Amino acid sequence: MKVKVDQTKCIGCGVCVDIAEKAFVLKNGVSTPIESADLSSPEILESVKMAIEVCPVQAISIEK
Repeated sequence: MKVKVDQTKCIGCGVCVDIAEKAFVLKNGVSTPIESADLSSPEILESVKMAIEVCPVQAISIEK
């Protein structure tokens, strides 16, 4: 699994970074997934799912 952020939709509000700091970082004003984020960790995966739910522009997804 891999986290994806549609950077054309992202408004850089940072809510994903606040919720899932081990999975996202803001770069140049947009959210960027941390490539080394371990989605096999239940804690990290759950935080990413929460970030998907609260993203105001629905820019985050998980690719299988």
